[in-house]
Amino acid sequence: NATLGKAGSGGRGGIVAGALENSNVDLSNEFIKMITAQRNYQANAKTISTADQLLAELMNLKR
Repeated sequence: NATLGKAGSGGRGGIVAGALENSNVDLSNEFIKMITAQRNYQANAKTISTADQLLAELMNLKR
């Protein structure tokens, strides 16, 4: 539920002109997650590529 009130009273924060709000995201942790996901994707793509090559080789042996 939204509550209305005057800034700086009743436990509400104040308004500061020209101030920037800090992000609550840890960038280093997010970069680590992104790099890990990218490496996992690359490993999966390599697995699929290798399986495709093996299947093609098996098809050539069958002929």
